[in-house]
Amino acid sequence: MNPLTRRSVAPSLSAPFETALSTLCAWLAELENSERVASPPTSEDAARLNTLLLEVWRAGSAPGAPGLARASPEQERFRAEAGPHIWKSAVLRRCWEKPRGYAGDFLMMEALYRRQPEGETHLERWMDTWALELPGFQAVRNRRDQLSALLREEHARGARRVMNVASGSAPELVAVARDISFEGVTLMDQDQGALDSALGHFTRVGALPATRHEALRLWCGSVLELLRNRSELVPASQDFIYSIGLYDYLTERFARRLTTKLWDGLAPGGRLVLGNFNARNPMHLFTESALDWYLIYREPEELLRLLDGLPGVQSKEVWTEDTGCLHLLVARKAG
Repeated sequence: MNPLTRRSVAPSLSAPFETALSTLCAWLAELENSERVASPPTSEDAARLNTLLLEVWRAGSAPGAPGLARASPEQERFRAEAGPHIWKSAVLRRCWEKPRGYAGDFLMMEALYRRQPEGETHLERWMDTWALELPGFQAVRNRRDQLSALLREEHARGARRVMNVASGSAPELVAVARDISFEGVTLMDQDQGALDSALGHFTRVGALPATRHEALRLWCGSVLELLRNRSELVPASQDFIYSIGLYDYLTERFARRLTTKLWDGLAPGGRLVLGNFNARNPMHLFTESALDWYLIYREPEELLRLLDGLPGVQSKEVWTEDTGCLHLLVARKAG
């Protein structure tokens, strides 16, 4: 055969995978044409969709590797056929399209916090309602509430200088800004838009007049700049440092280096809080297969090891929020 006339042949997929995917797509098509889609998802429909997705993951996975392998024919087929249904959700479509270069940008996160389904059609609103209640997204809201509680607790202990690394628009700080004020708040993020949004939120809740505008430092920069000392973090300058959406993307080497840097910036008696999703998060197969959103997962012992060798660790523990999807490493520096 002339190479110029050779036709590419689509890779054959297993019959169980074909069946599972066809069943899922047929159910989604039936949903779109039903009266049920005019109302929020029932628990039965939500559970059925979750089950159908799980059956696709199982049928398309390799032995010992749950989910659809990255860039595999199964993953590509799933996205081609089921993706157009799933991405009718505004929040999921943003994760997939990544208009700011990454999935969990501040606008997507703000949509999770608002928890208000968007869309012009019944199906778009139905899918967005379903998506906003996924366990990993609920975990994000739980994390915000935990951080707000910690901010109040540390303020009551006398903390007055706070730093948030990879802050986004800092909703956990905005939530407490009406009631308490810090002498210095540093928000560091690589996205200037996120910092601008945070400034807008602080202004709207009336926090800036109470805390003085100059007390809010907006630091647009990357973690690499921080590690390479291109942006200075003064040793022992902060009473409370936290980073809750960054470590999911850091290799062990970078995670250890950053933890050391942040620990050095913590004042005696200060607190460090680091967040990380774990692989037991039931949503991770969906985010990988449907959204091309891959994280680095850590378990409690792996988070605790980030503190190995650091001086003055008075206490350390790992908290797990209610859905079980993510952990917070919480450590206190000796006074």
